[in-house]
Formats: sequence, structure tokens, C-alpha cells
Amino acid sequence: MMAHRVSLAAVVLLTAATALGGCGAAVLPSPSSPLPAAGSGRPSQPPATPPVPGLSWTKAIDVGRPDEAFALPSGTPTVPGGPGTPGHPGHFAGQAIIDDVAVGYVGLRGIWTAIGWTSTDADHWTLRTIDTTPASLAVAIAAVPGTSSFVAGGRVDRAPAIWTSGDGTTWQRRAVPTLSDGAEWERVTTVLPTAGGFIAGGSAGPELGDRRARFWTSTDGTTWVATPDDRAFAGGEVADILAVGGRFVAIGRLGTGQRWTGSLAWVSDDGRTWQRIDSPELAAGIASALAPAPDGGWVAVGSDPDEREARVWRSLDGTTWNPSPREDSRLYHGEKIRMTDVTAVRGGLLAVGNYVGVQFGTATSWVSADGVAWRRAADYAALGQGEMLAVTRGGPGLVAVGSFGAPDNYIPTVWLATEP
Repeated sequence: MMAHRVSLAAVVLLTAATALGGCGAAVLPSPSSPLPAAGSGRPSQPPATPPVPGLSWTKAIDVGRPDEAFALPSGTPTVPGGPGTPGHPGHFAGQAIIDDVAVGYVGLRGIWTAIGWTSTDADHWTLRTIDTTPASLAVAIAAVPGTSSFVAGGRVDRAPAIWTSGDGTTWQRRAVPTLSDGAEWERVTTVLPTAGGFIAGGSAGPELGDRRARFWTSTDGTTWVATPDDRAFAGGEVADILAVGGRFVAIGRLGTGQRWTGSLAWVSDDGRTWQRIDSPELAAGIASALAPAPDGGWVAVGSDPDEREARVWRSLDGTTWNPSPREDSRLYHGEKIRMTDVTAVRGGLLAVGNYVGVQFGTATSWVSADGVAWRRAADYAALGQGEMLAVTRGGPGLVAVGSFGAPDNYIPTVWLATEP
């Protein structure tokens, strides 16, 4: 779904390396510390004073919205209407989602186009055009190390797409080679900066059908080479890629674009040749994102196939994966709950996601010192009807992105928190 989060957009945000190098150690709140249980029936409360690092979020003051998509007033309610009926409230004319920090897409009259956001203070976000071509979607972004440049990935209609920018404000689409000469749908889902350039991952296959994993490499982010097809890629789609200790690990999803049924991994020593890892533990869930584990290796987060449990896996070598024990903080009364992204912080790990009760979802986050025991944020107003899709360090602090208002509206939203 997203890139390995190295930095936010433009000017304001620190790279992970800079942030980690310039800060002393911090201690996460104890996973056993009492918090009001999410969905426990208590009224929504504002964040605690003082805020709990990584668990108390506020919304950014101003996040740019595409004018035409969010023209007021919103549309009329859908029928049936009146007390005691299941009608929905009015909708805005369009929708927009920030899928990674900080790129996404806007939809109006069924046509989607890629957009981005930049900020100089993390509280005010300016809308930027990435592509005006119909059916263009930007879903991942990575910073070029040591510069203010960025590489974003996604697709345009049936073709994989890469966009580059020197400052996050103006973007240029780059050609991405395919292995089918356009006969198949192909898409970029994640971009990783490396010492030698970039690795992108994604898939080939129809939007709702069977997929095959795809990888691409580039030395500069502008010219790309497609990795030859391999039996190791059958049935999968790359969700995230991360290098630790000189080894690359990619996490992927199994199933179809309509329903994911499990996960797998690939490992590589050079980013070009990949070995498939069919782990029974990963196969039992849907992995979405990777982060470096506090004790070395990798941590993956996601959910079970029905999204009834937020799940975590750990691996020291990328080949053997151990699930973290089931715990209450990653359950929500038998209803839907998932982790969508994870990042390393000074005190360990921070994950974001959401849970859903009868109808409306709630954004949430978790903190962990070891990747085993996790503490979840309390339920309060700033998180209501939110979906956090990605998180990164910067600002300074933490910045999470996604949308607000589902299932009736998807309004681009940014949340801010202090770092554990």
C-alpha cells in the first residue's frame, strides 16, 4: 500500500535518520498501564493532559481539499429518510484520501487523479497537483536521501507509474517498463530508497482479480528497469519493502484484488533476485507494512483475513516469522480492527490503523517497546470517523495521514502527536 516512510513532504519534516540521530532515548508508556478501553461505552474524551506520546493525537489545523470535490453544501441525503430509517447523510461531491505521507488521490464523478500535499509546519497542508490524467492514483512516496526530492509510485489507468519531484510541489511522471507490453494491469504499491538508488514493488493483474508480484529498480528514480518475472511472484502483490543489515525483505499479500486471503514474504541480498518465503504464520493474516524491530530484524503489521484482530509478526532473518501473542489491545469486541502502518520511534515501535463498530470507524494507534506487547490509544473525538493509513516521524513529532468521514465521505486528514 505504501512506501517505506523515510520523511514527509517538503521542507518541514525530518528524515528518519536525522531524527533518530539527534534524539536521546525515550521510554514508552508501559503496555500494562491502564487506559480506558476503546469502545467501552465511556463518552469520547479529549487527549489526556499531558498527552500520552504516540497515543494522543490532534488534527492538523488546515489540510487542503480539492475545491470542486468538496464544494458546499454537500449532496442531499440518500433515501429512505426520516427518524428510524437507514438513510445516510449528504455526501460531498467528491472524495479524497491521503494514502501515504503525503500523496493520494481525489475522485470526482467517478474519475480519480493523483494529488499530494506539502507543509512547512505540519499544521497547514497545501494541495499539490501530481497528475491530471484520469485514473491516476499515487499511493506511495519516498524521499531521496540527503535531498529535498521525492519519488512517488502508483498507476495511471492500466500502467504502473512513478512521479519525481525536486521539492514536493511540482511533479513529473516517469516511464515505468512493463513485462506484458500493456496487456496486463500493472501498479506500483511501494518505493524504497537504497544506497544504490530505489526499489519499487507492486503487482500485475486485474483490479479485482488474481495478481503477480512485480519489482523494479532504479539508480536515480527517473529511469527504471523491470525485474524479470519469476515463479516466486505467483499469486502475490508487494505491500512493503525494507532493508535491515544489508538484506532486503518484501512483505506481500495473497489472494485477489477483491479479497486478500493471506500473506507471504520475499528476501533478497541485492534487491534484484528474490526468494519466496511461504510462511504458515504469515499465510494466516494480511500483512500491510514493515518496520525495523527494536532487537534487530523486521516487524510486520496487519490483520487477520477478516480484520477481526490486528496482528503483528516478527522475524530476525526474513524467512522465519513469529506472530505476537493475541492481546486485548489488538481486538475490538469481535468487530473489525486492523493495523495499516508501523514505524520505528525512539522508544520502540508505533503502529496506526482503525477499528469499526456498527457503522463508523475510529482511527487509532498503538505503541510497543518490543513488538510483542502493545498499548492502544483511548477513544476520543479527534479520532472519530477517521482512518489512519500511514505514519512517519517529522514535524517534529509524528504525522499520520488518511481520511475522515467514512463511510459517507472521505475527507483528507492529517493527525499530529508527540513521539514516544
